[in-house]
Amino acid sequence: MGKILQQLYRGDLCPAENTIRGNAEYDALTRQSMDDFNRFTDKLDRDMKEEFDLLMEHYLELTFIEKTQCFTDGFRIGRSEEHTSELQ
Repeated sequence: MGKILQQLYRGDLCPAENTIRGNAEYDALTRQSMDDFNRFTDKLDRDMKEEFDLLMEHYLELTFIEKTQCFTDGFRIGRSEEHTSELQ
């Protein structure tokens, strides 16, 4: 585990840059989501589209922060469990 943490720290390993591959359900939902998104935004006038784009940008930023926190918490919890089992 130490080597993985070193790679993460140095920036040699960046899981967030990996794309999901080989998941048919994910691929289908992604296509459907993009189709729905485009169909919806095509109905908006220019000002509303700009407002919606800003809303989506904020949502994506929040989602990234949440995923980052979950990833970090996973390592912290794992390390805590590892330390606890060493003491027993």
